[in-house]
Amino acid sequence: MKFGSWFALVVICAGFGAIPAKAISPDLWQNDLARAQTFVIGPWELYQPPLFFGRAHEERELRLLLKQSDAAARMRWLIAHGTPEGQMYGLYGLRLLKDPEFEQFANQLEEQPGEILTTTLAVGFHKTRQEVIQRIRENDFHHM
Repeated sequence: MKFGSWFALVVICAGFGAIPAKAISPDLWQNDLARAQTFVIGPWELYQPPLFFGRAHEERELRLLLKQSDAAARMRWLIAHGTPEGQMYGLYGLRLLKDPEFEQFANQLEEQPGEILTTTLAVGFHKTRQEVIQRIRENDFHHM
């Protein structure tokens, strides 16, 4: 490839990375979280230095959704329509919002069968719903 072709490719890629997060619709963040295949908040089982990796994109989307005026309704929608991992993002969002119905939703989700995949690294960690919900209750995502 010639230098001009490489330069054009770099400019195009940089342009995609420069789209501000606020330019993307909250509905897209919500739908993305509803389809989540992993539940990763902070360093879960393996330490990920923020300097190198930062937050998972799902956590960034969750934080942006929590700033919306209808955040609690969006979290309830995630619980009702999301994958098991998407439901955990909705529940964690209610926890962060200090929603009075958090415990009711937590109890309801604890009774459902299945496991939650908690990392996107090479090896996924399957945790029981009960363990993940307990960590959400305690906001316990930063100990090793």
